[in-house]
Amino acid sequence: MNKRGRPRGVSSIETRRRIIETARVEFSEKGFDGASIAQIAAQAQLAPSAIYNHYESKSKLYVAVFEDSADNIWAEVSSARLEITLVEAVMHLIESSRYLKERLPNHNNFLASVPIEARLHPEFSPLLNRRTKYQDETFNALATIGINTGELEGFTIEEGREFLRALIMGWFFERHFRGREIPGSGEAIIKAVKVLTDSSHLHRSHREYRKA
Repeated sequence: MNKRGRPRGVSSIETRRRIIETARVEFSEKGFDGASIAQIAAQAQLAPSAIYNHYESKSKLYVAVFEDSADNIWAEVSSARLEITLVEAVMHLIESSRYLKERLPNHNNFLASVPIEARLHPEFSPLLNRRTKYQDETFNALATIGINTGELEGFTIEEGREFLRALIMGWFFERHFRGREIPGSGEAIIKAVKVLTDSSHLHRSHREYRKA
């Protein structure tokens, strides 16, 4: 029988971490409605009171899992903005996403389910806005790289952002719902960006030649 509160000798930070990790798995596998505080507590080897000591409700816990998952995933993925060219940035982003799927599969599965849960439970709608903010910051940065290097010649930042969002997030969700990545799909995205880049450079060379 579980004791009330957190286990003796375990810090509050460690207890919160255990709760978040266990809840992430439960929410990913069973959805918000299917998961229960009692089951999360049992899986974490805690009393339900230990969870309520840190999170007032299952909804509050769900939001905490979102914040932890999104921070971890997008901190890694958004590092693509440090690359010099758009092609390098897209390659970095895809490889980071593959690495995170292997290392943090429950993070990916949880985040992929958030849009569905937000439509079933309107109280989670603000999470979609925060999700969009994470995406906008990353794809705006990549679009800016592409425009500055000429790889996205003729695009506005907004157009570049939406082009990249459609490519990358479409790939991400197709991989998630299939349960596996379609072989060569990531490479096809990289090739598409390279072809666009080569085309931009070719057009620029033709213009410069005609001016000369």
